[in-house]
Amino acid sequence: MLTKALALSVGLVSVATAAPIQLRMGPADTYPVSTDIPSDTALIPLKRQLDWLYVQAGEYQGWISIDSLEALPESIKRLEPLQFRDNSDENNPQFELAATSETALTLGANFILFDQAAAVRITRSTDTNDDWYSLEAGKRFPFAENGRWSWDGYLGVGVGKSSGGSTRWDDEGDDTTVPLLSATTDINWNIAYNVSIGGRVQVQQALSGNSANHGALALVWKIRF
Repeated sequence: MLTKALALSVGLVSVATAAPIQLRMGPADTYPVSTDIPSDTALIPLKRQLDWLYVQAGEYQGWISIDSLEALPESIKRLEPLQFRDNSDENNPQFELAATSETALTLGANFILFDQAAAVRITRSTDTNDDWYSLEAGKRFPFAENGRWSWDGYLGVGVGKSSGGSTRWDDEGDDTTVPLLSATTDINWNIAYNVSIGGRVQVQQALSGNSANHGALALVWKIRF
């Protein structure tokens, strides 16, 4: 526990072990490894989330568990003060609003469910001549992150309903409800700790009706409370 206490208060941690250090894309073992760095690399803690540190390691940034530092009693070589915040509230839900090129708005929530990054989204057309909406849920996949930007993906399933003469999922314009598959990828720019803005490429595939495939671009705002 002494090592953990020191790790949470230091500003510079230098690890001296034979094995390389693995930095991960997120604060859990389920996130993929972003990079391996040499064992003598100085780690500068930037923020903390529960038992994980987000560190600067040379030109790289990533997450490393404090437990892994505890397993290395000689890991802390020198201590220099550095203020960094506890970001445990990153487990709080993140809400998003997206305006799409299909003249539609998406409201969504991103959250942690059973240690997995999950999301729910509802999209509604704002075109009075094309009345449709979709509701879906799925899993998010972090691909890359540094202090200023991040790249992530999403795969989801849901249902879509078109009515009022919309031909989105029925070529005759009849009212219809269809199962959907959905995929998106986002590039996010972190303009503040809890606020980001970014671009999205998305596609929805209907599994019945006219089996239409709809792609779109979107501008996305995200905020965490």
